Amino acid sequence: MPPMWLGKPSFAQITQRYKNATTSALGGGNDGAQPHDIGALGKVESAAHAVDPYDFIKEFFDAHRDTLSSKSMNSSDMNLDMRSIEDSLNGFSDSAKTIIKGLTALGHIHPFIGVAVGAFALVISLDLTRRDNDRKALAVKVQMQELMKVFFELRHVATSSEGPDGLTVAQRLEELVHQIAQDIKACGSACDADIFSEYHPAKSVKATIYENRLSDFATTFVEHRTALELALKVHTALGIDITNEKLDIQADQLQMIDQKLDMLLLFRKLDTPRERDVQKFIEAHGGVKACISDDGLLEELLVKSGELHTRLSSREVGRRSNGLPELRKKLLKELQEDIDDALSRNMVLFEKKLDMQSKQLADVVQNEADYIISSVLSGAHDRIMDPVRKFLFVECLRLTSLQDLQTIWKDMGWKGSVKARHFVLALHDYYSEQLISGDSPTQMSVPTPDTPTRNSFLKISTKHQDDRWALVYINVAYVQPILEAVDDDGTGFISVKEVNTFVGERPESWTLPHWIAYWAAGWQSSMSHYKEKIYELVQTMFQVLEYVLPSNRRAVDEYLFHPSFWRIELLLRSTRSVSSKILSDPDLSRMTEAYERYEEERLDANLHAVAYELDTPATVSLITGAGRIERYIFPLIYLLLRRHLKVMRLACKHVVDVEEFVTLNESLVSILLAVDYRIENLEAVFKQTNLDVQARLGNFAFGIYQLSYGDIKRKPGENSFVTWTDPSGEPPSTLILPKSHPQTLAAGIPKEILKYGIQDGYSVSDYYEFDAPSHINSEFSPIEGTWTGHYYRQFGEEWVPCILRLSIRLASQPKIVGKGEDFAGAFEFMGLTRSHEKYLEFSFIVEDVEEGTSRTCTGRLDRASATITAQWKTTRREDSLDEGNEPFTLTRTPPSLLRYKYTPQQFMEDPARSRWAFACSAAIHQAQEVMWSRRFFDERFRERKRYVELTTRDLIVQLGLTPQSPLTQAEKGDLEYLRQTLDPSEARFYQALSDFEIQKLPWHPTWGCDGCELQITKSRILCLECMSEDLSDNIDLCLSCVEKTPTKRGFTHDLNHAVLKVQQTLHDYHIASIVEAARTTLQRANLSLRGHLSSHALVYIRNTSIPSESSSNDDSSIAFERRLLALEDRVAEHFLALEARENERFAALEAQVDEHLRGIERRIEGRLEGIDAVLKQIARQISPAVCSQLPVDYALVR
Repeated sequence: MPPMWLGKPSFAQITQRYKNATTSALGGGNDGAQPHDIGALGKVESAAHAVDPYDFIKEFFDAHRDTLSSKSMNSSDMNLDMRSIEDSLNGFSDSAKTIIKGLTALGHIHPFIGVAVGAFALVISLDLTRRDNDRKALAVKVQMQELMKVFFELRHVATSSEGPDGLTVAQRLEELVHQIAQDIKACGSACDADIFSEYHPAKSVKATIYENRLSDFATTFVEHRTALELALKVHTALGIDITNEKLDIQADQLQMIDQKLDMLLLFRKLDTPRERDVQKFIEAHGGVKACISDDGLLEELLVKSGELHTRLSSREVGRRSNGLPELRKKLLKELQEDIDDALSRNMVLFEKKLDMQSKQLADVVQNEADYIISSVLSGAHDRIMDPVRKFLFVECLRLTSLQDLQTIWKDMGWKGSVKARHFVLALHDYYSEQLISGDSPTQMSVPTPDTPTRNSFLKISTKHQDDRWALVYINVAYVQPILEAVDDDGTGFISVKEVNTFVGERPESWTLPHWIAYWAAGWQSSMSHYKEKIYELVQTMFQVLEYVLPSNRRAVDEYLFHPSFWRIELLLRSTRSVSSKILSDPDLSRMTEAYERYEEERLDANLHAVAYELDTPATVSLITGAGRIERYIFPLIYLLLRRHLKVMRLACKHVVDVEEFVTLNESLVSILLAVDYRIENLEAVFKQTNLDVQARLGNFAFGIYQLSYGDIKRKPGENSFVTWTDPSGEPPSTLILPKSHPQTLAAGIPKEILKYGIQDGYSVSDYYEFDAPSHINSEFSPIEGTWTGHYYRQFGEEWVPCILRLSIRLASQPKIVGKGEDFAGAFEFMGLTRSHEKYLEFSFIVEDVEEGTSRTCTGRLDRASATITAQWKTTRREDSLDEGNEPFTLTRTPPSLLRYKYTPQQFMEDPARSRWAFACSAAIHQAQEVMWSRRFFDERFRERKRYVELTTRDLIVQLGLTPQSPLTQAEKGDLEYLRQTLDPSEARFYQALSDFEIQKLPWHPTWGCDGCELQITKSRILCLECMSEDLSDNIDLCLSCVEKTPTKRGFTHDLNHAVLKVQQTLHDYHIASIVEAARTTLQRANLSLRGHLSSHALVYIRNTSIPSESSSNDDSSIAFERRLLALEDRVAEHFLALEARENERFAALEAQVDEHLRGIERRIEGRLEGIDAVLKQIARQISPAVCSQLPVDYALVR
């Protein structure tokens, strides 16, 4: 089935719809139609019937033969020079629009191609909104375009025609068309991935992988093109012999294409100078892995790739980045991630984008198809029409207020365009004359379209109300905002198309004066309203920050510290608020609130469709629809921040994935990148008129872009988030009460809004042993079960010894499945086994994404000794190097008992002693475990505490955090011992606790310590004297470097400088007030200690109630004596209380000892009685000679 917007059943129905629409517009039927109306209807019918769809397609093809011919220039042809390739890519946008228009019309004749045409139109139209289209991705889409051109051969084929084999063209091509549509969407998703972002760090390190995949798509499109051409030739061939001959020819041609098509060579031609420099840098320094592993090389790689040049980068020039360890880990993970998994994950979001794009294109493409059979041969002023009803003629438009614009355009003698200022002034003069003459336009009934449009959902009743209130705003005082509303591209000239667009966006039931009045004053009122709501949301966020769980604090701090927030603050601060006079107009306020509510609901629905995830500026354009971005900046930011506040509230109760807030920042960045692109376009336009760009931006859109232009930087001293107050004086509705409970902040918020879900539990790969064997009795059965042993594994940059546990089960001979674990994680595997007379061989592969390795385990089970000897072989994907590890041995010994296992040397020296020692220790361990011995649990608690402590300190060093406390050799030995003795499940849990401790550390998302250049955690020391006036830069030190005196960025720190110590992240929201308070306190202290020297004696007085110096010595003595007596009384009371507690403890202890002794006495007496009874029994059974030697008592018993 073709898409909805291609699904016109017949050409006759198109004509009928025009007839119905025109009849309705002219009075509802023939009974009320006037003669000139009947003539208009006749024109429509005659125009529609005069057009034959096949003739139109042929004429369209002939008119654009150079573009639509499948023999046109192919950018993948290596024989083309670079200029020809560039021309092909630069002309892609125009040629694609022409192809889509022609294929849309062709789809009415052959509906079966609609699925492929629809996919192509959606992908291309979505791609055309991207500003930073990658040239290599564009080259692949040229191949896609060449494929779609082949469909124009269907202009010669009738729908019902059959080929030599009796199949219709639809039956022959239907399956291929569906496959083409699927591959087009897959290619569109791959090109939409973040890797093609201009400043994406992974673009440099993963370029080769994506280029190979793009090359695969290009080859696929060439193959589809060949198959499509062949199928069409088969359908139109006169005989089977000719078909076979063409098959041979096509096979030869396909082979030639495969030899000529080398997209990778084309990609090398399309490399930008920056990409060439990056590739040379990577090759010169040992490859991607070597560049990522070294801090200096990674920092330089980021600079060369352009990541540091973006205005939204969190790094500053002159300061070393402290996030390199985290970035390194992320890049390694992306580098090793399977490309199919990445594209599949992106396909989910891409499908949502296509659905939204499809809805937006529905009316547009429908109207384009309708316009094919309509023509209006009038003057320029007659081309001004409402796009909602663009199929109506000028006679219909005279019934609406659009006649005003037509009259102005005609009277002024304007042609295709007019200066924007002249247009606005003409509007003002026209409506002023009507106001003076008393002939102001009034609300009139207008025809309603058959299909609901974007504007038909907003209906504001203005019955019995004229437009006089609106005419107040159409004057010279509001020239600038009206000019900007109509002149959408900011060129200073208004075209007929811009007028039609402006009028077409008018809500239904709004007259033109209403619409103009909204943009003259109402829009500023709406902006001011959203500005206040954004300020309110940000203040609420910083209130909620105090209640965020410690495990989420770092992620939330980094989210709020991101440059996107101070960029948003610049937009808010530079936007002029609306005057109170405009707010007092009830008519304007009512209409503004209604339109604001409608636009907010529309944007919110679009954001919900993409799960509030804006990955690129193109997605922002898709959400907002057509129009300048400044119309939607504040509503979008408000809706996103409102959503983000809900996530922050959840973070007060639940542990949230650290990537959750990274995704939230990316959405804000996409909006701000769209803002930057808009500023660049406006700058180019304003420079053409030799205007001061900074001053011009101050007058454009109420100054929203003025502070965001030029060389901007973070200035915390001017941050207005904390200083903003509600103009109404009322407390904001979203602010948190001081006594709010953290658990209540998350009430009513669904957990489904989280992209990565709740992370409250111990979320690592589960390990379990198979409950029972597979019951497959075969020669492979001995390998089933649990095996444990010691081995070495790579952890970070080191090789560490630990316990490995494998649980193996037969799936089907000779396949095995299983699970394994060590302290670093758990894994699943599938492998094969081979049976021999004396042993079994097996092998399996484990992919380690985090470490970027593929590990192959091969082993041999000795049937006689029931021992496995195995070895790991590690392969790194990026360099294909194999590393063989030391062989290791696995046995059936439970992992908790391996700590007591004897070594081979001990066994060789004394086998019996080794076995007995192991057996006794294992028995005691198991007995204590079963009996829940206090000693057993104390030992486990001690091991856990020690493991977490040592591992946390080691991780702090590995991650480049400060302050550091590196492990000593003895402590490294302790950690190594624990890894070799702890059960893997326990060790994994303790490792997760260590990672959690790192996550809970109070991080300071600045740029590192100026003394050691490491990431600061716990306490941050700020120098109050080495600080810029705008608080944007200062000397930062960690606790380990507090005695250092660095000289950096124009600051020379000295030990005598006053410093400020903070325990939590110091945000721009707080820094001004905290620094001011610190300096005030320091000033008061200096005044109090003026003239003091370090050699002066000091007295510490805790009680400030001592009489002043004017009191007599006797009074002072009495006061001092009273203090001593009070102190003596308190000490006596403390001693009495201590004595009482000790007496109670001794009494309780004595009672326990007495009870314990009595119990012992009872048990001894019982045992003695038992022994006595046994001896008496023995005495009865011995001989009289022996009995004579016994005591008398036992002899009498005899």
